[in-house]
Amino acid sequence: YALAIAYASLQPFGEWLAPVPGTPFWAFAPWSMRATRFDIVANVLAYLPLGFFVALLPSRATPALRAAVAALAGIALSVAMETLQWFLPARSAGTIDLVANAAGALVGGLAGALYAPSRLRGAMRRVRGRAVLPGATGDVGLALLAVWLVAQTNPAIAPFALTFDPAPIPLSDPDPAAVDTAAALIEAAESAFQLVGVGLFAALLARDRRYAGGAVLLAVGAALLIKGVAAFLLLKPAAFESWLSYGVLLGIAAGALLLLPAILLPRPAQVTICAIALLSSLLVPLFVPDVLQAAAPLTLFSWRYGHLLNFNDLTRSILVAWPLAAALWLFALAGQPGWGLAGAGPDGRDPL
Repeated sequence: YALAIAYASLQPFGEWLAPVPGTPFWAFAPWSMRATRFDIVANVLAYLPLGFFVALLPSRATPALRAAVAALAGIALSVAMETLQWFLPARSAGTIDLVANAAGALVGGLAGALYAPSRLRGAMRRVRGRAVLPGATGDVGLALLAVWLVAQTNPAIAPFALTFDPAPIPLSDPDPAAVDTAAALIEAAESAFQLVGVGLFAALLARDRRYAGGAVLLAVGAALLIKGVAAFLLLKPAAFESWLSYGVLLGIAAGALLLLPAILLPRPAQVTICAIALLSSLLVPLFVPDVLQAAAPLTLFSWRYGHLLNFNDLTRSILVAWPLAAALWLFALAGQPGWGLAGAGPDGRDPL
């Protein structure tokens, strides 16, 4: 999460310029106390999860210490980001941002301090222990799936797609002949591969194969719900009408049909198919170079704050990098024949 904050804070990572000689340090500059209400709220919310996660790191600590460590971590990261933004003409560094970031980290730290010793955390651990692969393998897999779900909050990118299509053919188009068959097939292949890959990834996270189907339905359903709510809230009505296209629906239907028999295969076969599907979803957009470079414009959205530019770039980068990270996790999983199942035999192999 700290890496995500750094990415969003420093993007576009170019045109670094040293401040003009005699310019006061950003914390003491007169413009550092200027900020809009939206900036303050956004900075508080951005650092709130960071404080929550940091507060959970100490194995044994008092609530006050957890909250203090979280606040200090937020302040340290914010000072580093604001100082680096001082050298980016396209970004602005300010004391108000630092205070808002520190406040967000502190609030998140207090929430984490209350959650750490609570019964809710114990219950969550028991559910996680029964349903998900144990150890670091399960933890990393859950984290990867959570990151992918968070990236679905970008409504400009179609469901189970990795890139933004600047010219989709909407379902409302009255002329079916206007559909570009090649473009629709490429879009369908990208969505189908991604759906199969993500679905099998969720199935492989299940500790017991009996939970695989539920894991797939939960992951796919959560992704569609997040994407649909984000599209309804953030996209303009005209853009929302073209959100689903022929290619996307065709890909989702094909991916669902392929996923149904795939979750019944032996797990080594699932690992292989999952890796191939995810990497294929990453290779398909290479056939359309224009799509790889396309970024969703602010005119699509019902609000035009500049933060959307960073949000678009961050989520798009996550979606493109995710298949590679997931493939590495699958290779690590393939080296554990028992898959962490409770019913594994003495040799560590999965009897199912």
